[in-house]
Amino acid sequence: MATSKPVTWLITDIIQWYKAKELIINDSFQRHSVWTPQAKTLLIDTILNELPLPKIYIRTRIDSKRQVTVKEIVDGQQRIRSIVEFANDEFALNKKSEAYQGKYYKDLTEEEQEQFLGYAITAEQFLNATDDDVIDIFARLNSYTVSLNAAEKRHAAFQTELKFFVRKMSIKHRWFVEKYNIFTIKQRFRMADDAFFAELTRLILDGLCDGGAEKVTKFYKATKDAFFTEEMQKKTESTLDELLNFLDANLSLILKGLLGKHYQIYSLCSAYLYIKELIPKIDDIAVPSQLRAPDDILNNLSMLERELDDDTINTEFCKASRSSTQRISNRTTRLRTYLDAMGV
Repeated sequence: MATSKPVTWLITDIIQWYKAKELIINDSFQRHSVWTPQAKTLLIDTILNELPLPKIYIRTRIDSKRQVTVKEIVDGQQRIRSIVEFANDEFALNKKSEAYQGKYYKDLTEEEQEQFLGYAITAEQFLNATDDDVIDIFARLNSYTVSLNAAEKRHAAFQTELKFFVRKMSIKHRWFVEKYNIFTIKQRFRMADDAFFAELTRLILDGLCDGGAEKVTKFYKATKDAFFTEEMQKKTESTLDELLNFLDANLSLILKGLLGKHYQIYSLCSAYLYIKELIPKIDDIAVPSQLRAPDDILNNLSMLERELDDDTINTEFCKASRSSTQRISNRTTRLRTYLDAMGV
């Protein structure tokens, strides 16, 4: 009968076992390595900064001919491959590691190398487990876990410049999300903030679009690294910085009310970008010549907030704010309303 128990191994032991072929990858359970340099760098950076990693899963069996215990990796092969490759100086860390960019293992200080080799990997070790046992164990594990939502699936599936950029923006502008309580801790734990910054990034790159999880996933698929260059990332980041700083400096009072919902903030952002001519023009929507004075904007937005707060009022803006908020038709309606309130 198969059993399991948790164990902790140092990276130095893992490397030695791998070289001695006492730690092998079982391709029957996981596909061949497909990790990008960005993903590998993030893993090694996590280790060097002594941050936690998910556990790996190992099946232990006896090799009677060699008289050794062989450990088969059944889940976590890409992590193990990346660790061994870095230790063998097969790749240098890229810009995803701010502290160690450009460094191979050999370029680390002796203290950093010791820190890397001494990092503890947590593993779940399956004992006396057949293939069927392993399959059954993972079926049990999956039955206890919450299904991934769209944002979590994108984060797991994509190892692209866009994915890492969105995560970087979520971290950089965490202050904004927290200050205005845009999402709860529980929502942020499920990566709602990443989904929000993905939508804002798409707004900057593509203009006003139909929203929702499916559309954002298509955006991730379509945005190739060759297109989303470092120069474009810097320009997009600068636009996001300008955008959120404007909202914080001028619309702070409004953002703490009904217009502080994430879909309303998206529309406030779209109006600001439209007036600044930072996103494509829509044929039948004129571009205001300039932004109104901050006090005038606040007064106009306060009136819109009072409309929303009155259930007896059912303007087009109210309708576009109460259901199907991500549809392009409702986003367009809110854009028109906010352009009138913010521009002249």
